[in-house]
Amino acid sequence: MTSNSQFFDELSDDYDVMINFENALKNKTSFFKNFLLTNYKTVLDLGCGTAADSIALSKLGLQVDAIDHSKGMLQQAKKNAKKFDANINFIESGLTTFSIKDKRYDFIVSLGNTIANINMQEVSGLMSKLYGILNFGGEVLFQIVNYAKLPESGIHILNVYENDEVSILRKYNINTNDIDFIIEKNDKKKKQVSQIITTLYPHSKSGFEKIATEIGFTCNFYGNLKKDNFVATNSPNLVVQLKKVK
Repeated sequence: MTSNSQFFDELSDDYDVMINFENALKNKTSFFKNFLLTNYKTVLDLGCGTAADSIALSKLGLQVDAIDHSKGMLQQAKKNAKKFDANINFIESGLTTFSIKDKRYDFIVSLGNTIANINMQEVSGLMSKLYGILNFGGEVLFQIVNYAKLPESGIHILNVYENDEVSILRKYNINTNDIDFIIEKNDKKKKQVSQIITTLYPHSKSGFEKIATEIGFTCNFYGNLKKDNFVATNSPNLVVQLKKVK
């Protein structure tokens, strides 16, 4: 099993192609408008990857700090920020080990299934930490896969990306308490097939709700970033909106 940071280091060269970066950037810029308030000025992006979310937020006029534990992802993120003329402060750190001193945020985001990379005990610690660095009236936004609608066990194909040079298959091997996230890459020119695997944790709406209530957040749940209602049986995502109210 590949370590989580190594998994994303190995994925970084193909990541922008796999997610269709420019299309993702356009969509995120639109979706963030559903959540941002006019008084928001500072943002923290946790697990920024190659910076689609960070760049979108920067272009919307916010001051952005972006954290990721993968050197490869951060290298690509910095290239993308330069390409799109976005002023972003990048920080290399783990999702649960980062240290923020003497700074507070209006908006904290962690999208693209990032939170599924840590277990629920770690999620609880992270949410407590975020409550402490969030301004009153601010919000935290998580987006993960809606694991409630997936099969209880076995192989589940997520998607396949393919062009003339490469095909990339993403799939889950669903276990009792966790999930093997498997990416298989077929380099057609080199005629090489490679595979990387990391562990994901299938968090639920009830798990987030319990922790949020204990910490003091108010919470809303959506099925996607358009703010459609969350329906466990068919929503593609579980979007968690946590508010720190006075």
